Amino acid sequence: MDNVFSYREGATFLHKRLHPLTKMVVFFLVVFIAGLWLDVRYIAPLLIIGFVLAYVGKVPAKLFLFIVIALALTWFPTLRSTVAQSRPEYFKVLDPTWASTGILTLNVPFLGLDRLGLTYGSLYWLAGRICRFAAVVTWAIVLLYTTSISDITSTLYSLKVPTSIVFVIQITYKFIPYMATTINQIQDAQKLRGWNLKTANIVKLFKRSVPLANPLMRRTAVIVEQVTTATQIRGFGSGVVTPLRDLTLSSLDKIIIWVTCIGFVVAIFALIFFKVGLI
Repeated sequence: MDNVFSYREGATFLHKRLHPLTKMVVFFLVVFIAGLWLDVRYIAPLLIIGFVLAYVGKVPAKLFLFIVIALALTWFPTLRSTVAQSRPEYFKVLDPTWASTGILTLNVPFLGLDRLGLTYGSLYWLAGRICRFAAVVTWAIVLLYTTSISDITSTLYSLKVPTSIVFVIQITYKFIPYMATTINQIQDAQKLRGWNLKTANIVKLFKRSVPLANPLMRRTAVIVEQVTTATQIRGFGSGVVTPLRDLTLSSLDKIIIWVTCIGFVVAIFALIFFKVGLI
């Protein structure tokens, strides 16, 4: 699978017509409000809009396999959190009687756990959690697929963001996909030697991860050294950085930013005073 969070050249509306600042403002406001909302009825439209933007930006559908894989890998902590949402007092907006209706529950009268299991409310909470994760990842994929890291950093420099913060963002953007590629290479090399990580035994899982962990740690040390050397060569921190892109916005950019900001303020107001988006 191609790297999920990487830029691809394109001639779409999102690639050519929108300023990087516009895409960044919309992305961060959407992600912020999605992190506050718990109700799937409000998060789902953000996910749908994200899919529409992905279609407009011609984002390959296979990149969204990352969402499925990530959810599959985190099934245990997700299940653990879900079964803990069975108490009716956790729900301030939904009908507590409906939310606490049990599907498969267990009373645990010690350690302060009380009631655990699956209820209508816990499954509703789970739907919101999954939808929120999918929405955030979808918007992130769209942003990074249609906006180059050079445009992002130049925009941040134009906004007078401290150089150290911009540098951390830039290195993180490049470090994560590079490490993902390195892990895939190590896994492929170990599989050729008959290595297999799949097992239900936790002890065996730990032992089998050693052939992956050892070369990965050594390779990480090499990468850190390379990044440090590259930083020194480029004279990071030695002077003022000149942005390569200005903040001149088109009328369309200004409209999109204003509409998004107004919608964000309204959503925050409704959340605080009317509990819109909560469960």
